[in-house]
Amino acid sequence: MSLPSSYFFFEPTPVTLPLFIERAQGIYLYTKEGKEIIDAASGAVVVNIGQGREEIATIAQEQIKKLDYIVPIWLSEALEGLVKKLSEWFPTEPYRFYFTTGGAESVEAAFRFAFLYQVAENKPWKNKILSRWTSYHGITLGALSASGNRLRREHLEHCLLDWPKIPPPYCYRCPWSKTYPSCGIACAQALEELLHSQTGKGIAAFIAEPIIGASGGAIVPVEEYWPAIAEISKKYGLLLIIDEVMTGFGRTGKRFAFEHWKLQPDIIVSAKGLSGGYIPMGMLAVREELVQRCEKIAKNFMFFTYTSHPLSCAIAKKVIDILEAENLIDHSMKMGELLGQSLKNELADHPVVGDIRGKGLFWGVEFVKSKITKEPFPPEEGFLNRLLRKALELGVFFYPCQGMADGFSGEAVLVCPPLIVKEEDILKIVAVLKESLNQLV
Repeated sequence: MSLPSSYFFFEPTPVTLPLFIERAQGIYLYTKEGKEIIDAASGAVVVNIGQGREEIATIAQEQIKKLDYIVPIWLSEALEGLVKKLSEWFPTEPYRFYFTTGGAESVEAAFRFAFLYQVAENKPWKNKILSRWTSYHGITLGALSASGNRLRREHLEHCLLDWPKIPPPYCYRCPWSKTYPSCGIACAQALEELLHSQTGKGIAAFIAEPIIGASGGAIVPVEEYWPAIAEISKKYGLLLIIDEVMTGFGRTGKRFAFEHWKLQPDIIVSAKGLSGGYIPMGMLAVREELVQRCEKIAKNFMFFTYTSHPLSCAIAKKVIDILEAENLIDHSMKMGELLGQSLKNELADHPVVGDIRGKGLFWGVEFVKSKITKEPFPPEEGFLNRLLRKALELGVFFYPCQGMADGFSGEAVLVCPPLIVKEEDILKIVAVLKESLNQLV
């Protein structure tokens, strides 16, 4: 396929030429030429209930006929319905909800709230966001400033905010070269060490993904990590922001991934699975107590143009209804166990597979040039691109991840099909990944 260069912001390379997707149904994509592809990445980890849902089309049509757009400070039936549904989904402590058009916007809104909260607490000097290396929180400049993905920060470092970062909870490549459990959970203690420093005095909030996604390939921390992080955050009075953009709404076998560790975050950011890809939408949930404190000094938490858009709210509520009606979160856990075990059974001994990790339908496979030394493939060899191309030829799309080894090298794929995936689909996905690797090695 060849298209004029004006179709693209940057001209694609020969390896990554885009497919022309004409239609989609369930977990399958269909190209203009009629090729069927299993979407084992759920798009960009978005399509949780599958594509082509008639009930979503019906809801969209009904909402557009009834109400298209209103100023975000007003209310709508669709907004009230979504908020009521979400309030039933969240932990027992009440949260206040705020809606955007995507994950990066939601992260930016979370930062604005964190800074406003510190002003309300008479601590305006707390004006920095702490995050981790090997993380990604969005493409806008504030979200990218908090992101520890060196590849995505490249060429923009000069205009990003100089916010501090701590190492990730990455056992396979421990930043301290320690071994669990004798490591003393150094990755969590790094938070307290930084907060003890002069830099730590200016921290308003700590943001992190419960399971590191695009930058790490489903890096799951050890069980003690998140409880320790939560305790340290509370001890030093900084807000804990959990980034559930990829992991929220059933992806890991729970409604939200933080539930695996029984956390009570101050702010929860999510998007992607909230609307299942049917419309751009994001959200953040903030503990009611914190919002009330901020309201004492400022009522104006400025909205985006499409905040609480009625069509988005109506579709999001229907997506959640479907997740519930079809027990897709339990299904995610069940199919995730099959996926994880199948990946380990088929690939653990493969000469270029270094690590396999994940929860629910959110799994990562990291590739190495040497299993003994964990040496990654040099980026210039293009191993990951060749693997993706081969898998597409065999009818499966995987989500690429790069840079986890040292910020620039290190390659993995996320295996995260829609939550409606069936057993036979999972077996085919794993078989194609194995065959693709075999053909390259």
